[in-house]
Amino acid sequence: MGSTNEVREATVEDAAEIYALACELAETVGDAPPREEAVRKRLKELLEEPRACVLVAEGEGGVVGAASLWIKPDLAHGDAVVEVPMLVVAEHHRREGVGRLLMAGVRSVVARNGATLIELVATRANVAAREFYRSLGFVEADVISLEFVGSPEDPPDPEE
Repeated sequence: MGSTNEVREATVEDAAEIYALACELAETVGDAPPREEAVRKRLKELLEEPRACVLVAEGEGGVVGAASLWIKPDLAHGDAVVEVPMLVVAEHHRREGVGRLLMAGVRSVVARNGATLIELVATRANVAAREFYRSLGFVEADVISLEFVGSPEDPPDPEE
């Protein structure tokens, strides 16, 4: 990691670079790439949401990484949890400490908000991400992740 990398809160001016990073992430995990206008819209919404935060790691060449997070009240435990739905580092800047720098920024948000847990998801196939998070002290929880796929107006028939 070069000493010129720093983490800051994102602005709407970062939308194009965050979009490019989101496309890299989609390719890495085998998802369809997002639409640029959808990323721009969501970024604007997140920047206005008090319980959300978008961080970028910026180097001499511009934005080289990004993370988004939610500060969620956890009724079950009576505290707050920070969920990190996205952390991505530009391919040509991986293994330079950018991810660690972004996670240090996430931990700062955690501390400021009195959260006691950071949650994130990595697919089984994304071994590099899982190893990275384990190196930061994360443990793989014994949970089953379920996702609703389909239309909420026309859910699948449970009998089928």
